[in-house]
Amino acid sequence: MTDPTPGTTPLPPVTAILAVRNDVETLEQAVQSIVDQNYPLAIDIVVAAAPSTDGTAELLTSLSAANPRLTVLHTTSVSQVVALNEAIAAARSSLIIRVDPRGALPTDYAVRAVETMVRTDAAALVGRARPVGQTPFERAVAFGYRHRLGLAGDPLTSAAGEGPSHVAAAHVIRRRSFIEVGLYDEEIRHGQSWELNARLRAAGQTIWFTPSLMYRFRPPSKALALTRSLFAEGLWRGEFARSFPESRELRFALPPVVVLATILGFILGAGGLFGVVAGAIGVASVISFVLFALLIVPVAYVVSVIGLSIVVAARETLRVGVWFLLVLPFIHFCWGFGYLAGYLNIEGAADTVIVDFD
Repeated sequence: MTDPTPGTTPLPPVTAILAVRNDVETLEQAVQSIVDQNYPLAIDIVVAAAPSTDGTAELLTSLSAANPRLTVLHTTSVSQVVALNEAIAAARSSLIIRVDPRGALPTDYAVRAVETMVRTDAAALVGRARPVGQTPFERAVAFGYRHRLGLAGDPLTSAAGEGPSHVAAAHVIRRRSFIEVGLYDEEIRHGQSWELNARLRAAGQTIWFTPSLMYRFRPPSKALALTRSLFAEGLWRGEFARSFPESRELRFALPPVVVLATILGFILGAGGLFGVVAGAIGVASVISFVLFALLIVPVAYVVSVIGLSIVVAARETLRVGVWFLLVLPFIHFCWGFGYLAGYLNIEGAADTVIVDFD
């Protein structure tokens, strides 16, 4: 196995890796976007495939037969991290592009990525991932991801400008650096990218963010997949925020605040309403009216969501707007409940069926 060093040629060899499981719907497009790169050298493709039930294995057989540069590794584990580690180990170049099986790269992605890696000598490069849906449900989810009142304000997935970053992702990888720090930790259920990036930084390496590097991906197309994704993301963020309180980028207040404020506002407001209706007098009457006023919190939230949904419907279609009316609270509450469960270390939260991908 060779590991050529960047800089020996104007643009060094590069390998694209994908970790796939039940991705038959989008995988062919992702692979084709790699084939269509305007990179001056042919790009090797390594696909680490976990056991699937939707025809992904059969599609990979067809794709590998048509493309001799595509290698398929079949793993026995359903863990994406295991698949990523095996794909990185199997790569034959020093620079690796990690491709989302639900994504599609622009044709100049590899050139931009490698030029930046050579220029910065970073251990990993992070770009932007833009959700773009096809169905009305996916488009509503994409709006929720991109809106500042959805997930766009997450400090761990955004950065102000090009430079060193704490963003928890790695879209382009320097293979040797990853191997030297031990690859992804397969014992961690979620948040492996952030944890690996932390090890890289501790070893004196740089995680570099470049906003010009962008690819599109399709968000989850089903409510169950969306639930799993959001709850799992919130869960590990809560766990890590508790374990690493000095890392402020791990905190994202919007979803958990929405959860706590709306639930407490409803419960306390309902209690105040009961006191008002029951005819409380004296101090009890004052307390009842104060608590009753807290109903404004969940009411204001509902009104805000309805207002945003109307805006989305005007920009898109009525169906997308209706889905957004349901999806935005879904995003807040799934992510928020996951964060609270992780932060409060609720026993068994990490083993709940919601995030059990087995």
